[in-house]
Amino acid sequence: MYFSKWLLDSGKPIDPYQLHKKIWQLFPGKADEERSFLFRVEKAGQRCVQQILLQSVYPPQATSNELLLLKKPKEIHFEIKSGGRYRFMLCANPTKRINDKDGKTENQGKVRVPIIDEAEIIAWLKRQFEGSAEINAVELTQRNLIHFRKTKEDLVHFGKVQTVTFLGILTVTDSELLIGKITKGIGPAKSFGCGLLTLAKI
Repeated sequence: MYFSKWLLDSGKPIDPYQLHKKIWQLFPGKADEERSFLFRVEKAGQRCVQQILLQSVYPPQATSNELLLLKKPKEIHFEIKSGGRYRFMLCANPTKRINDKDGKTENQGKVRVPIIDEAEIIAWLKRQFEGSAEINAVELTQRNLIHFRKTKEDLVHFGKVQTVTFLGILTVTDSELLIGKITKGIGPAKSFGCGLLTLAKI
């Protein structure tokens, strides 16, 4: 697994889905493969130069004129032990499924909606770590509603994703399971900059 940091010189908030497409250009020859990276935009939604933390299976290559390399890709081998305590940071998209009021039958008549209540958000977070870690403390430091534009078969779809940034402390209960979660990402909306979990040993 590789970690790197990039700069997108933009004076306005980034469309996360378009950014996702730009990041894919850092992996030439992988366009037809499944996405093999996670990313997190720091200061998302703010009008400033954006830094992007990138976790990837393959080492990215500085082939894009729009993304500038800040920190060279560094290969990381996760050395996480059961019983260890870590500070964590996660930008995620906490959601739940509810009955579709329009009566649509797709997805068993359910639609995915963002979770708004703070207690429910924290409960959602704890469920994501079931079996792998216990959440000892957590703070919701930032909530952003990010807008995106997605084109498919000449149709343009506009949407939005509610993100929450978590800072906290966790204790590892199953290191192998937790490493799997770090590798795959936490929760939905990974194409929109969600799901990247970073740890720092206490």
